[in-house]
Amino acid sequence: MDMGRHRSESNNFSVAGWVVAVFLLAIALIAAAIWWFGFRQPETPQAQECIQGDLNLPVAADGVDATALIDDYNASDPVVRDFCITAELTDSVVQAAVLLTPAGADVTELLDGRSLSSTTPVTGADAHVLTPTDGVNEEQVRAATEFARFHEDTDRTTEATSEEAPEETVTEETPAPEPAPEAVDTLILFDTSAQSVPFHDAATDALARLSLDLGAQGRQVAMWNYSSPLNPGVTQGWRTNVSFSDGTDAAAAVRLFGTGGVPQTRSAVVAAIGNAAEHSRATGQPARVLLVTSGTAQDMDDAAFAAAFEQARGDADVVLEVVHVGAGEVDAVLADVGTLTEVADPATLPDSL
Repeated sequence: MDMGRHRSESNNFSVAGWVVAVFLLAIALIAAAIWWFGFRQPETPQAQECIQGDLNLPVAADGVDATALIDDYNASDPVVRDFCITAELTDSVVQAAVLLTPAGADVTELLDGRSLSSTTPVTGADAHVLTPTDGVNEEQVRAATEFARFHEDTDRTTEATSEEAPEETVTEETPAPEPAPEAVDTLILFDTSAQSVPFHDAATDALARLSLDLGAQGRQVAMWNYSSPLNPGVTQGWRTNVSFSDGTDAAAAVRLFGTGGVPQTRSAVVAAIGNAAEHSRATGQPARVLLVTSGTAQDMDDAAFAAAFEQARGDADVVLEVVHVGAGEVDAVLADVGTLTEVADPATLPDSL
């Protein structure tokens, strides 16, 4: 009898178990992806990261209980220039970045050799921001400025302004105000020394806006900054960042400046006046140098500076406008060759240019 295998007449459509498992897994993955992208609630944004790390803000106090001010500031989780700031009380003005005293107190004998950068009326006190030293760095001074702004007593600020400028009774007819001077091509010379830290941010914003405003009026703007030479082999302290142009490049460049060194102002002014004079002679139009400065670390004596200034300007129609910011000593020789505006409080700088 033939025992050979015979082919079945029916087809076998059964599917292997592993194929079914793979199919189900694919469906599960697709469902998970749909939920993730379509139905997942967005996460709560994380707090601002402190990519520069932590920084302590040393606060000194004399005649003032600073505990509440420090605690309130720390509770706000302050971040300044990507540093997480923690204010801490210190009993040494030498080691402090900010000094708290009763409102209106004379701090001359408390400074112990330190210099004031600015004074801000705060809740129940005055906050005196100090200048950098070997033991107090620029970032701590920036944080001190923000600490003062955080607690600023705007009511007292307004009262102080009103007391300083009382209204006068006009008994005669008041003449019409003179029209604002016509804008001219401007070379901005910006002090970016370590001494400028307390007003650096405010000045940056103000000068960027000024550059754009001048450009919108059809004027050209050049942007230089200066301190002292910061790199090996460099012998001059000024940097000719942007030549005379429509103001947009100057507005962008000023936001890139860092700080450091000392303000070698006089040599920078001579170079800037010479450049502005060349521009004025080339265009046949007047020009100005706008100097924003914290003071002068003397690199030229009075006579040498005065002579070099006049030689650099020559017969060109160029003026020097000096905006001195902060409590540093005003350079009287600069004031003699230009027009001087003093700004004691850096917070008012944007309204002063």
